Amino acid sequence: MKRLLFPLTVLATLTGCRLHHGNPVPRLMVVESSDWVDLPLRTRQGLCMVLEDLAESSGSTIVPSSPSEAIAPEGMMVIRLSGFKNENGLNLRATVETAGQPERGVLPTTADPRAQLLQILGAVGLRSVQSDTILPAHPEDLLPMAEVYADTIRGSDQESLAQDGATRALEAREPSCAPAALARAQCLYRRLLTQPETELDAQLACARVFEQSLDLLPGYPRGAAYAGRFYTDTGNQRRAIELLSAAIARWPRASELRGGLAYAARTTGLLEGAQISLREMDALNGRPTPALVLPENTYLYSGKLDVYDSLLGPGPNEIGDSTPDFYRGYLRLLQGRRDEALLNFHAAARPLDKASEFQALALIYELAMDGHKSEALLALRRLTVARTGLRVPDGEFTFKLAEAFGFIGSVPEAMDTCQLAFSQGFGCTAWYLKSPMLTPLHDLPRWRSLISHLQDRQRLMERHFPLSTFAPTG
Repeated sequence: MKRLLFPLTVLATLTGCRLHHGNPVPRLMVVESSDWVDLPLRTRQGLCMVLEDLAESSGSTIVPSSPSEAIAPEGMMVIRLSGFKNENGLNLRATVETAGQPERGVLPTTADPRAQLLQILGAVGLRSVQSDTILPAHPEDLLPMAEVYADTIRGSDQESLAQDGATRALEAREPSCAPAALARAQCLYRRLLTQPETELDAQLACARVFEQSLDLLPGYPRGAAYAGRFYTDTGNQRRAIELLSAAIARWPRASELRGGLAYAARTTGLLEGAQISLREMDALNGRPTPALVLPENTYLYSGKLDVYDSLLGPGPNEIGDSTPDFYRGYLRLLQGRRDEALLNFHAAARPLDKASEFQALALIYELAMDGHKSEALLALRRLTVARTGLRVPDGEFTFKLAEAFGFIGSVPEAMDTCQLAFSQGFGCTAWYLKSPMLTPLHDLPRWRSLISHLQDRQRLMERHFPLSTFAPTG
């Protein structure tokens, strides 16, 4: 159907679903239209992300979408953003869709692309009180900011690291812009994730920029979600839960904050709190939240393998990421379905444009299951050594290495790696005890001592963060 574009002033009088019982639009998707002209993918994605930030700071829930959703789902509004560049700058436009209603067009009436985004937001009855800290101070910085914003958050590690100079320059030009600070923090975070650092204060510098983004926009949902992941991966779940809880209190409809809270909680063993957070996230989104890339291991650690299986889907994955296929193989192995596990590990290990740790780990399982245990053990040792020195070690992944050592049969290395995972902050006692790959360790004195330390730390976290921490807000 051809999309007709009407002036914004006309649209404002026609829109009948701007407000729901006096409240802002509760659920909103922002997606790319197919009508973009002369703008690269990451710039388009970044503009959509900025519009999402504006909408979220207006009180709406931004619902994750997938390209397959061609029409607006029931109970949600969809903004399809598009635009083109010309001699006068950037012209943005949008269509607004609500299930069961005619599509409506939005054609902003200003030349300033920042004001164009605000007019599109206003067309659905939303007004961001934080636009001064979300949008750059200079209109010419909007497109460069959109590109680095998307590259550092949605791009590959290589794409993110390539933006080092650009994020540094943007942060200097736009010191009051929260997305510019977050792009810089994410660039530093990706470097910590992938490259052993020589600077002793590299982790502190990264934390400082994350905190700066939250100082600029208190509770900044996207900023808090990624800062929470950074703190969780560096073993500081207490700080992650504290900042995410504060952000939720300020922006209770921001569903990704609940996902971040579940991640921090599950890795420290607070599985009931993590499940509460996931239920609240699904309630805010109005449907089960799909695991587009990272699976939700809360269900795995809680023993809800049927839920975990349904979220992973049948596979193989088609989005150029090894992680979902690795976890499909991992789950099939737990279920005793070795032939299917091997097929999924093979899919996860296939060559991709960007290599990943899960790709390497899938290949290790594939080798071991094909009878090449010595080769698998050598590859696993190399992967373990390659991660030595990372300032964001990710204890949950280190635990996966321990399980692989256990699966191959190297009990001493499995024990050593379990202790390393504990020291890096992974403290889900239940899964240490349940994982069948680690059963051969259970009679070791070192294992019993480790479990005792895990239980002590988990009890401290349970006292500090009772279930009321994760309860739904208002």
